[in-house]
Amino acid sequence: MAVRLILSDIDGCITPEESAAWDWEHFSRFVGLVREASAERSTLAPMTLCTGRPQPYVEALMKVLDVRFASICESGAILYSLHDNCSRLSPEITPERVRGLQALRNHIVTEVFPDFPGLVYQFGKEAQISLYCEQPACFPEVERRVAAFAATVPNLDVVITPSHLYLNIDLPGVTKGGAIRKLLGDLGISRDEAAGMGDTLGDLSIREEVGFFACPSNAVEALKRVADYVSPYPNIEGMLDILGRPELHRG
Repeated sequence: MAVRLILSDIDGCITPEESAAWDWEHFSRFVGLVREASAERSTLAPMTLCTGRPQPYVEALMKVLDVRFASICESGAILYSLHDNCSRLSPEITPERVRGLQALRNHIVTEVFPDFPGLVYQFGKEAQISLYCEQPACFPEVERRVAAFAATVPNLDVVITPSHLYLNIDLPGVTKGGAIRKLLGDLGISRDEAAGMGDTLGDLSIREEVGFFACPSNAVEALKRVADYVSPYPNIEGMLDILGRPELHRG
């Protein structure tokens, strides 16, 4: 069955996970391919984004890539469409849960950060917390302290998942996969007509909701084991290689 939509993670795939300049030569080639697909000037299926990044960041990248389908932000917490500038929260996100996350966020900033100077809070998120550190060896202890405080907040359960350089704190039931399932249902696209790309454990839920899944060579081993194709190239070079796969082209 022909692929009608490609869903791609951003960090570690389209752009580097590190806080560094993008590879402009390869990125510009990638932009050209995605824009041509969006305008139906190629056989490549159109692409949208499925990421942990906040909505404003995703919105900017959607404009660069000319993404015309809704994108998934904050690891499934928000579905954002560019044509009407509309953001929709996942049904699992209630005001009570958001207030609990705010209490946890305040605790992390005031009580945890002073003991881990390398930790950086990622601003702009509504229903997820992401912490960045260039030295992620601290993550196990940070995770222990975050989980301990979260357990004291009434009605707040969290799922804590480390990636290469990020520690992501999510609400249960809010995943990239769940948002993909809703998006595909809204569009009338079946699982077998969708393809996905990712690089970290948070992208396992993408794998579960698409018929074809690929990842660049920098992906974690657990993701490589369940991928239909693993590129021999990392990051954006790997993405360019993946976009050349026949599975992603119409006709």
